[in-house]
Amino acid sequence: MDLNRADIKADKTFDITVADHKFILPSEKMIINTNDKVMFNVTSKDLTYGFGLFREDNTMMFQMQVLPGHNNDILWHFESPGVYTIRSTEYSGPKGIGMIEKNVVEVID
Repeated sequence: MDLNRADIKADKTFDITVADHKFILPSEKMIINTNDKVMFNVTSKDLTYGFGLFREDNTMMFQMQVLPGHNNDILWHFESPGVYTIRSTEYSGPKGIGMIEKNVVEVID
């Protein structure tokens, strides 16, 4: 999908900020419909962080590095229902281990 990304319009965009080892989400739960193409636009205010989406069995669906002062986004096509957790996937110091937002992304039919 990334090869043709310029030609793909996201069905939803979620703007997320990261600062002081915390994810600042646009809402308590981000609801996505099955088959939506979703843009996660993540901005770091201070350090390099990771942004990973994990399935309920703790396997990773995708991840990206989030660099301060840069455009950090990822477009993902959600093909089936599920509930997902956001975690930092980049070492950002000892406080980074607690960067987990459980069950904040839900894909529904």
